Amino acid sequence: MLTTLRRPYLWIGVAVSVGALALSARSLRIDDVVDALTAANYLWLFPALAVLLIGLVLRARRWQLLFHPVSGLSLGNLFGAMNVGYMLNSLLPFRVGELGRAYVIGKVEDVGWVHALTTIVVERLLDVLLVIALLLILLPFVDEPSWATGPALVLGVSILVLATLLAAISRARRFALHVVEWLLRPAPERLRGRLRESAEAALDGFATLGHPPVLLRAGGWSVIAWAFSSLYMYFVLLAFDLELTYAAPLLVMVATALGMIVPSSPGAIGVYHAIAIETLTTVFAVERADAAGFALVSHAIFNLVPIILGMAFLWSRRESWRDMLSGTFSRSEAKP
Repeated sequence: MLTTLRRPYLWIGVAVSVGALALSARSLRIDDVVDALTAANYLWLFPALAVLLIGLVLRARRWQLLFHPVSGLSLGNLFGAMNVGYMLNSLLPFRVGELGRAYVIGKVEDVGWVHALTTIVVERLLDVLLVIALLLILLPFVDEPSWATGPALVLGVSILVLATLLAAISRARRFALHVVEWLLRPAPERLRGRLRESAEAALDGFATLGHPPVLLRAGGWSVIAWAFSSLYMYFVLLAFDLELTYAAPLLVMVATALGMIVPSSPGAIGVYHAIAIETLTTVFAVERADAAGFALVSHAIFNLVPIILGMAFLWSRRESWRDMLSGTFSRSEAKP
């Protein structure tokens, strides 16, 4: 039933990716792209890989902070669970990696998966707001396409309103729980208890939004993490001998990040490539073959690294997963 309901969204995402691939392949000759890939100086990928890894660690540190007031969570476990989520998003549709990430950290740390999931929502809100802020900062320096700037500003305002609403709800915790109790009155007692616990866990996850000092620190980590992401883009551009101003990696990063919101196939295949190519060619007058080479390489590394890290983390915890699964099945069999 659930699969049937979701199938239209899957096909919409596939159609978007296919259309984006067709757009990115426009006026491209395979031989030119191969030449661009062959001529690239791949030594630049070593610093690109280094800053990408540092950026991932910084994002894990930010996630650790978003569990406030819960402390003591292992940075290594957060880093591993985060990459498992990224891995699943690269391989599976519907962004199930967010659920997988929350589930994994809930298993390896003493936190509920609902609490973890709401911290991921806060993380996404911070990311979108920062990306929109970067877009505004870039306005005086680059000729941003108006068809992209308008929707981005609308999205930014919407996210800001949502974040403000969630912050208000988290501050008025007691009132929010009373509302939840009222809404759950028609539900059966057993279900009502579970839903009440989930609501409390969700409010715990949104607590950061109601604590400005913690939120500012999380915002600071966000700025640093995205700075390393832009460095990653910069080094990959250098690999293709594209010595552009630093506005180029910033704008490509912002544009592709916003493009991830569009429904598409796993890993934003096609959508990422089309946005990166069109941004570089229309705004910075880069040759299409070089832009395509950049898009192919940057996207491949950006997805492969979390896949490798996520698989390594799951492999390192394989004994724990076996114990968890056997314990789950044992409890199931013990029930009458």
